[in-house]
Amino acid sequence: MADLTPVHRNLKDELTLSHTGFLFDHVSGLTYTVNDTAAFILRKLTDGSSAAEIVKALAEEFDVSESVAHKDLESFYEQAHAFGIL
Repeated sequence: MADLTPVHRNLKDELTLSHTGFLFDHVSGLTYTVNDTAAFILRKLTDGSSAAEIVKALAEEFDVSESVAHKDLESFYEQAHAFGIL
């Protein structure tokens, strides 16, 4: 199970996400392409939303159950941690 603790990076200053899903990490200099779900999650994290708030918003935005939204968020966290984004 992924660690859904709050993010300790300053996402507003350290990451730039374009409307097309292009992500630039100002700290590492690396770039990524993210899907719609990941972009949605990143925007919510940047706004300071909690994991519970993100799950609820994902369920509403993508018309899925909260269980599916929670699994999507866990998967995002696992991948984002593996790539050093979070």
